[in-house]
Amino acid sequence: MVPSYNFLLPYHLGIPMPHSPPGPSTQEGDLRLFLDALGVELPQDERGHADEYLVIRLEAPAAALLEANDNTAVLLAYRVQGRVFPIFIVFLRGSDEILFCHSTLLLDAYTQGEWILPMLRGAVEDFFSKSMDDMIKALEPSWLDTPLSGQLDCRIFWNTRPEIKIVTDLFRETRGGVCTIPLFPSVFYYNNCYDQNLLEAVLADLGDCGDILVLGTGAGLEAICIALKYGIHVDATDINPIAIANTVAACRRTRTEHLVHAWLSDGLTDVEKAYDAILFEAPLPTSDSRVQDPNRYDFKGRLLMRVLAQLPSHLKPEGRMYLMSRPDLSPYFPETGLQWEVLRYFEEKNNLAIHRIWRD
Repeated sequence: MVPSYNFLLPYHLGIPMPHSPPGPSTQEGDLRLFLDALGVELPQDERGHADEYLVIRLEAPAAALLEANDNTAVLLAYRVQGRVFPIFIVFLRGSDEILFCHSTLLLDAYTQGEWILPMLRGAVEDFFSKSMDDMIKALEPSWLDTPLSGQLDCRIFWNTRPEIKIVTDLFRETRGGVCTIPLFPSVFYYNNCYDQNLLEAVLADLGDCGDILVLGTGAGLEAICIALKYGIHVDATDINPIAIANTVAACRRTRTEHLVHAWLSDGLTDVEKAYDAILFEAPLPTSDSRVQDPNRYDFKGRLLMRVLAQLPSHLKPEGRMYLMSRPDLSPYFPETGLQWEVLRYFEEKNNLAIHRIWRD
């Protein structure tokens, strides 16, 4: 950990403080999920402690989730009136052009009261009023000799709403309106053509299913839609712990946390049961080894081959997988045990398709 340093804001004095702060807001709960997924442990509250900045170094696996150079990322927090508030996470990203990346964690409102925000914003303004060298020296001295070409905001999107018609119609029917679903850094944006096509092709076909798994849940939209439409339990997995945290946060926002169970799994590795239906919006196989985004690309189709090889033991006799991938699955398909058909092509050149896969 980089040593913290003290800084007292002069207008802290004379501001009335609540005797017993209320519980955390929805956003604060979501933020706690995100930090827990990164393995960040904030220092304990300590009344009477001087107000100060704290710099907390993330563990290498957590920094890697953010695609940080050298797996190095730090969190800047501020201790005020004994309580520690996270402000932002910073890291470097890129090779030819290195960007100074930051993910702002300072929320719009805290349940501790109106007194907290002026203090925190004052602390942020003071920190950013320093020279770039002084900021970097305080955050991570090893970055001082790095030539930076710009900045990139990798913020959390707290109040994003689904825009896909099949989703918004379902939300209005079951929830009376379109709920907000936060989007955490490193999680694939859910208002996209992949989610839209998969839900349009598959959602109505799940009425006879009792056990459903969403493999690669991302922000949790597919699992939530299934739970809302049919009122049934849905399992959801992902290799990214931030995606699992995002799914939990999304379920809390949509009041489906009692129906969706989410956990970490590398493909089907940590999945034990068999299902009536499995949905898998797979990263697309690619031969380009330079591609680094695991949300979208699967080098040589290794993940897809592994999932399909394990699939027969995770499908019930009449079960099926709905897979989004390349139209031609033959390079990745096992020789025996499964059959497949294309349900829908999409994209201009038909370079993507949704498949139904079942046991022989």
